[in-house]
Amino acid sequence: MWDRSIMTSCEVVKDRLYFATVSCKPRNNASYHYFSVDHDYTLDGCKFHDTPFFGPSNLAGIYRFCCLVNTKLHMIPSVKKIVLYTTANEGLAEAKKRARSVFLCGAFAISQLKMTAEDIYNLLEHHFHPSTLAPYCDINGNLSHNLNIFECLKGFEKATGLGFFKFDEFDLNRYEQEEGAFDVNWIVPGKLLALSDPQRRPEVKVSRFSRLRKYFRQTGVKGVVRLNKDDNMMRYGLIYDARCFTANGFTHSDLYFEDGGIPTKAIIKKFTRVVDQCDGAVAVHCRAGLGRTGTLIGCYLIRQYRFSAGEAVGWLRICRPGSVSALQHCFLENKQDKIMRGYPEDMKIEDLTEAVKKSLKLFPIQNNTIIEENV
Repeated sequence: MWDRSIMTSCEVVKDRLYFATVSCKPRNNASYHYFSVDHDYTLDGCKFHDTPFFGPSNLAGIYRFCCLVNTKLHMIPSVKKIVLYTTANEGLAEAKKRARSVFLCGAFAISQLKMTAEDIYNLLEHHFHPSTLAPYCDINGNLSHNLNIFECLKGFEKATGLGFFKFDEFDLNRYEQEEGAFDVNWIVPGKLLALSDPQRRPEVKVSRFSRLRKYFRQTGVKGVVRLNKDDNMMRYGLIYDARCFTANGFTHSDLYFEDGGIPTKAIIKKFTRVVDQCDGAVAVHCRAGLGRTGTLIGCYLIRQYRFSAGEAVGWLRICRPGSVSALQHCFLENKQDKIMRGYPEDMKIEDLTEAVKKSLKLFPIQNNTIIEENV
């Protein structure tokens, strides 16, 4: 029999795996094995715990969760039903736990059960209303523009279908070592790498970028695109010499646009050309490698791989939590069709603020709200 604390449940794998909401912690018995990941924060994969950011789990979290569930399915006798449960308590913290559990369950179904994002989300949504889940927020704490669990699952499904994430080939140790050493994340393996400004990493700066160049050579990176320049000079008095790369056989392009801003048609067009003409991977960075970097890579995902704006932002935040602000997502959504067909006409941030306010039902966005300096 079900534990009396079970409030709602749905069947993910027939007679074997369930997802449930509980009023209190259930007890295992001869027929059911209950487990929860509500307090396992290693599944978040987010390093911005001192910010209001809230988004989907990263690739490391998804991989860990899939391994956990696979182990339970393998080790626990088949006569038992396995139930992933999450709390039904009220409050933002509990709503975040529920949202994370729903996303991870969906990601598991896509990666391991080959279900579509639509099928698994519809299954879960029948039992767990979206209003009971915490909404995603960008790095500044603004509600994410039209980004929800479904869009993130669709982005994950599309990326998985394109081979950007292969569960059987994913190296968790390498993934976390690279992220810790260089603050890098692959968005398109072998093609596009996102990172923060190298000079922000003391150990990289001291070595005059030699460690980073070695890593680039090992992973096939041939070009570097820098999106921050003037803002570094004015605010920090620092900017690295491009010859750190060009003198060592790497191409280097400067495509500066304003911190927290949106790219022009000329920048999108040139970036696409740089990536397409490079005979290897391209590393892209701004100050923190989140806003401008994510937005420009998002344009490339839309243009070359036919992601929707929501799918692109969802995949970017799975790969690199904190990527793309609500304002920049609004830009990608407004220009999505034109980016797919060619290149969009230039758009000013002021043109987007009203659209963002209407979609988010928020107060006007402050002019000094920028994505990168809060990190």
